Amino acid sequence: MKKVGLGIIGCGWAARDLYEPAFRFLKNGRIVAVMDIDESKARFLKELYNVPRCYTNLDEMLRDKEVDAVVVLTPPHHHLEPVVKSAEAGKHVYCEKPMAPTIEEADRMIEACRKSDVKFMIAFMKRFNRSFRFVKDLIDKGQLGSVFELRARWDNARVKRMPESQYRLKLISGGGFLQEDGSHALDICRWWLGEVEEINAYIAIVAPDRHETEDVACVTMKHKGGAISTLHITMITHRTGEESYELFGTKGTLVMRWLYHSSRSLEPALIHLYRNSREVQDLTLSSSWNPLQELRSNWQYLRELEHFCYCILHDVEPYCTGEDGRAVVEMVNAAYLSAWKNERIRLPLKKVPDLREFFTELRSRSPWSLGEIEWSSWY
Repeated sequence: MKKVGLGIIGCGWAARDLYEPAFRFLKNGRIVAVMDIDESKARFLKELYNVPRCYTNLDEMLRDKEVDAVVVLTPPHHHLEPVVKSAEAGKHVYCEKPMAPTIEEADRMIEACRKSDVKFMIAFMKRFNRSFRFVKDLIDKGQLGSVFELRARWDNARVKRMPESQYRLKLISGGGFLQEDGSHALDICRWWLGEVEEINAYIAIVAPDRHETEDVACVTMKHKGGAISTLHITMITHRTGEESYELFGTKGTLVMRWLYHSSRSLEPALIHLYRNSREVQDLTLSSSWNPLQELRSNWQYLRELEHFCYCILHDVEPYCTGEDGRAVVEMVNAAYLSAWKNERIRLPLKKVPDLREFFTELRSRSPWSLGEIEWSSWY
């Protein structure tokens, strides 16, 4: 079987831990090079995956003829350069979410890939999670009737002081918890209910003594088809982390949730369908007793990488395009703007103002403080 030669850009936590099973079990692709400006990280990953070459310079790696495509795993505010340069070098691009801090950067990435006629895929791995795909199929087949509302919840306590090397929840990242983790749920809302035309949001920084960007958000969206969706997301919870989605349709109400979060779990979601306020149907998918079999068959990061390589080998448009990634960036930008200006924001969004001023102002007027207390979800 022909395999796509992959070059990893960014050898941090995601490349080491999140994607390790995917890289080990990938059949239609192989890692031929790794790159990080931190040589120790690049060398560690080279040895971990037994990769032929490692680089500390992006241009040098892009001159490697065995690299057919790149996997961009740098922080979101460092996606622009590797995506654009890789596209200009004729490499297909797989980029982690969130795609970019602003729609302006997203547009530059899309245009670079279009000009060079390379595949561009954004890594919304939940679209490759079998539980999410199962529910999408139920919606598409009309099993819930006409879906008119979706309530999403994403709670994950991370109330520890960030190390200096951490980019999350800092102004340099261009956004906080809504941008980083909330982009998953926002993509699900759009994927399941269609394009968004209006956004209203309330955003706060509950821990201004340690967070420069938001740690709590509530976003309401109106979709073009008439449905509404909401996302409640917080880091400031003393409960176990939870991810859940409630779909309200004219023929049934579906509740989908994990005991913890789908991002790190091999287990399927708990899915229950309610009808007529009395009937309850358990639609939870079955799971293998063999964790390695689950990794090979159902690990969402593996499935999306397989899809990316398939698209390159068979000249197929990826399921998650640059336009899909941009749509979520636009939703996040609009939510920030809505909270800042205290008004509903209509899409498409024409321009994003400098949000550093918004976050600075939001932080300065926060009435809360956590002091020295620290904790995190144990899952």
